[in-house]
Amino acid sequence: MKQFLIASACAAAIVSACVSTTEPVSMGENRYLITLNARGGLQSDGELLTRTIEKANEFCQRQRRRAEILKTQTSGVQMWTPQNNQVVFSCV
Repeated sequence: MKQFLIASACAAAIVSACVSTTEPVSMGENRYLITLNARGGLQSDGELLTRTIEKANEFCQRQRRRAEILKTQTSGVQMWTPQNNQVVFSCV
């Protein structure tokens, strides 16, 4: 039983990731930058990018607008190096 619990804890640590997302930063007239950094875990670039775009949408929805994505950039390799993505957007 003890080995099962240790194996389960290890598996949970591998699947989960330490993910942090910045608050949107103004880049000028109605242009914002938001970034996400993830270390470890099994989340794909697409899943992490979706999470960042959702944050951009939440920011714009508070202004009763929607996010229009202007540019995205991703880097890092899942499970090997930290994954990072940046989204530049405006609220329309």
